[in-house]
Amino acid sequence: MRAALATPPMASSEAAKRLLDLAAEAGIGGHALSLLERIDVASLCTHDRVTYLQQVTACGAWFEAFQTIATAAVAGPTTGWPEDEIDQRVRSEVDEAGGSELSEGERLALSARVRDEAWEVRERAIALEVSMATRVSPRTAGRRIDSARLLVESMPRALGQAWEGNWGYGHLRVAEKELIDVPAPLREQVLNDALPYAATDHPRRLGDRLRKSLAKRDAAGMAQRTRERGQERGVTMWMMKDGQARLAITGPYDSVTQTMRSLTTVGHACRSAHRSAEPDTPYSLDAARFDSAVMAVQRLHDELVGAHIHSDPASHAGNLATDIHSDPASHAGNLATAIHSDPATHAGNVATTTSDRDLPSGWTLAGTPGSRPRKQAAIIIDAATALRLAEEPGFVPGYGWVPAPIAREILADADSWRRWLLDDSTRAIIDAGAVRYRPSAALRDLISGRDVTCTADTCTRPASETQVDHAIDFDGSNTTPANLHLVCGPDHLAVTAGHFVIDAADDGRALWISTHSGHAYPSRIDPLHERGEPRATSE
Repeated sequence: MRAALATPPMASSEAAKRLLDLAAEAGIGGHALSLLERIDVASLCTHDRVTYLQQVTACGAWFEAFQTIATAAVAGPTTGWPEDEIDQRVRSEVDEAGGSELSEGERLALSARVRDEAWEVRERAIALEVSMATRVSPRTAGRRIDSARLLVESMPRALGQAWEGNWGYGHLRVAEKELIDVPAPLREQVLNDALPYAATDHPRRLGDRLRKSLAKRDAAGMAQRTRERGQERGVTMWMMKDGQARLAITGPYDSVTQTMRSLTTVGHACRSAHRSAEPDTPYSLDAARFDSAVMAVQRLHDELVGAHIHSDPASHAGNLATDIHSDPASHAGNLATAIHSDPATHAGNVATTTSDRDLPSGWTLAGTPGSRPRKQAAIIIDAATALRLAEEPGFVPGYGWVPAPIAREILADADSWRRWLLDDSTRAIIDAGAVRYRPSAALRDLISGRDVTCTADTCTRPASETQVDHAIDFDGSNTTPANLHLVCGPDHLAVTAGHFVIDAADDGRALWISTHSGHAYPSRIDPLHERGEPRATSE
């Protein structure tokens, strides 16, 4: 592979050039890809390397179409035979619920509810299998399924451009985004305007072309959709490395751009004040914008709920430790958890902090009217690292791994500890009660510490958002760690509906078996419990 980075020769080798020409003659598809795979890229001159890249990219677009069709084949259509399956389930469940004794209105209402639930569970099960088969998150799998169905069922001409090597992943996503809510006849007209340029347009240009065509062919409809979309707003957050996170706001373009202009104006003022106070300390405009936004939101928060989040937002920017626990009362009833195991005694402790605060009517600490505060782990760290005898990373559920210094900073805010014991050879938490159906609080803690997340391999819902489930139905004596595992609510419904059977793998992990395809998907050992390299001992 590294040979591809070698200095290009003045002219391509005869063998490589011949293969490149044959690949071009073969067109787009598996044969061309097999020829390209045989080429020694290092022996291509600069010109032919670019040609090679172009041909590989065209085959990549073809493969995108290939994968889309494969995904659609697994997911099935949005109508047709899946409806027959759902109708059969609805009839069965309504009959079991005594539907014959209900009035017509009650029976219709019950049928509608059962049908909605059955569809929801079916879709979740399909997304879960696709996610485990392709090793992506269920959310990503769901998006891919929706995309595949739309392209195969409603936009086959767009998918055809991928088959021809013209439109790759970016092109298809643009076409979906711009045309998903456009009526079919209009969609075909818009595609007629765009397809003559399919071989040359990049995704951004394709988007501009589609929007221009829509604005021209359906001015009134596009205006109405724009007005309707003007009511939509959203805020999204996702995690980044090194203790950072990103917040994105989505809404009407003029509102977003005005907000950006206002932040820029305030940011310049903050920078000027900062230069006067600390002329030798760098302070970028982006950092000033961030601090201004945080300050504004915190002031509004203080006015609404009387809670103080950070004393100095500028001093905490990007600091994961202070952001999580600088003020426990502000963290919506979070359960701060720290697990650490001493390599000698394998005794673990769990730190917990909770807080309640009087809030205005209709408000809760979780930030959602009527919701209950959700318990969530704050940090998981071994004892040696906590005592500065080692530098193993800590784990923040919902975020991921953090370096030891940050883990210790978060750990320092824990108010109390709960002790856990770990087995020296298996790293498993010791056994607990087994004779009642509902696991005890201690056993629930044990399973949560062991599994960390939902045991569907690609699901990352933390233990605080899961249920403890029996792999083998309760028989009076099998409420044991070996037979218990964590399952989140949506995945539990898929299991209950019979889309998956859960068994125990030979090594004790949960084994998810699809009743549709027969494929088995073992849960993976969480990195939290992987045995690290043995520590060197001094003599």
